[in-house]
Amino acid sequence: MPDGTLLLRLAPVLAAFAAGLALRRLGLAGPPAAARLIALVANLGLPALVLGTVTRLPLAPSVALLPLAAAFIVLASAPLALALTRALRLGRREAGAVATGILIMNLAVTYPFADAAWGAEGVALLAFFDFGNACVVLTLVYALAAAHGRAGARAGEVARALLRFPPAWALAAAVAMNLSGLLPPAPVLEGLRLAGIAGVLLVVVALGILFQPPRPPRPGVVLAVALRPALGLALAALWVAAWELEGLARAVVLLGAAAPAGFNTLVFAGLHGLDREAAAAVVSLSFAAALVYLPLLLHFLG
Repeated sequence: MPDGTLLLRLAPVLAAFAAGLALRRLGLAGPPAAARLIALVANLGLPALVLGTVTRLPLAPSVALLPLAAAFIVLASAPLALALTRALRLGRREAGAVATGILIMNLAVTYPFADAAWGAEGVALLAFFDFGNACVVLTLVYALAAAHGRAGARAGEVARALLRFPPAWALAAAVAMNLSGLLPPAPVLEGLRLAGIAGVLLVVVALGILFQPPRPPRPGVVLAVALRPALGLALAALWVAAWELEGLARAVVLLGAAAPAGFNTLVFAGLHGLDREAAAAVVSLSFAAALVYLPLLLHFLG
């Protein structure tokens, strides 16, 4: 079992989820409010976190393997996800929601776990992993969702989606400052890190607002909830073994790969007319499961 210190550090995550549940139950917030919280984190919280951590990270060649690991996990998962949705004979719209749920890693909710376990260095390494995930999700997975929906993905739309992703620009700026040595004062960087961690917890609040009490789930939903972390971990284990990653870099890849289904599963379902009920069930149940297995994974990762 996870030790008491780790569980205490993870208490804000559980409190944020409980706050979201309470807001929804009291009628004070609904899906539109959750969407605004997610947008706030993407536009401000994650960029602040990246700037506050990556700028101070000692950059080694192995860091380049982190975004490549995320891209590999998504790309290698795609054929199996599509094959399984066909084997279950899911309708086109439900198949799109299930496949995107398997492929999209909700790394925003893993940042508080990384911070609790490993501090700023773990968060910074996770930001590099997250960059690779974002690049593939906003291109390949976006196109896959569009192909299952009511319209095909246009190249211009895909490019604009990636260019409008603020954490990517923050990562580029942080790496530039790191390499040039032109850093803001340490108190400013620490303030950005703390503000970013607090901001990322809003994603957990949003997931609490969106959480749907489980009804008898459909087979496709069960598949996505189970396969998202299981397949991710299996592929991550192959990656770290092939590249002989050790220490914190290895742990970050395994944590990121085990992330629950991402909020973009819901976003893409809305944009492209996929099965929104299936998408919401995948995201809700996947995160609820992650609250149990992620602390256990951190315990085993040391």
